[in-house]
Amino acid sequence: MYRNELKYMINRQTAHIMGRKIEKLCKLDSHSNADGFYQVSSLYFDDFADSALNDNLIGQIARKKYRIRVYNRSDSYIRLEKKSKVNKGGKKDSLALTRDQYQQILEGDYKMLWDSQSSLLREFCIDMASRKLRPKVIVDYERKSFVYPYGTVRITFDHRIRYERNQLDLFEEEAMYIPAGDADQVILEVKFTGFLPGPIKMMIQQANLKQQSISKYTICRTGEVIQ
Repeated sequence: MYRNELKYMINRQTAHIMGRKIEKLCKLDSHSNADGFYQVSSLYFDDFADSALNDNLIGQIARKKYRIRVYNRSDSYIRLEKKSKVNKGGKKDSLALTRDQYQQILEGDYKMLWDSQSSLLREFCIDMASRKLRPKVIVDYERKSFVYPYGTVRITFDHRIRYERNQLDLFEEEAMYIPAGDADQVILEVKFTGFLPGPIKMMIQQANLKQQSISKYTICRTGEVIQ
């Protein structure tokens, strides 16, 4: 099922004020630390023509991109994800990877994964071979995530976004991450299927926010930050 994603660029003060209001309606993600955050690190792949990047830049109606994501730099939860978008609707398919499978992909030894029973992993391997998909950038940030108790609504605040384009290994301890944009900028995302519940919709309207088309992948590949 495709889901809706509303995105806004806000500052830290606005994020703090909205967070205080949201926490009265929603609960924090269970993976959050004592401060309410957890770290998200994603290794993005693109082909020789940078199709995923260019599709984002021109606003291609139908597009997809692959990434491998971990949380808090731990290898206990490694996910291969494919994000698909058609018009304004988005869809995410994912599956768990072992550390060995991750390492095989990183080394370009994807042929070892051809016989997987996962259609997503097979599709990824086909694209690796035919489109020459390769790691392009690691996008890293600290996320505060809230879950609305009814429906499928998730509200996230992404702080301190940064990237690494050289050491393309999620577990490389000596990687040098570069800040993406102003440290005061926070990306707010509201994700839901079906309709947006009234209390959440009203809170966004009261904050007088401007909805924008924002891609952390594009920001970290190009250095261009949405104002």
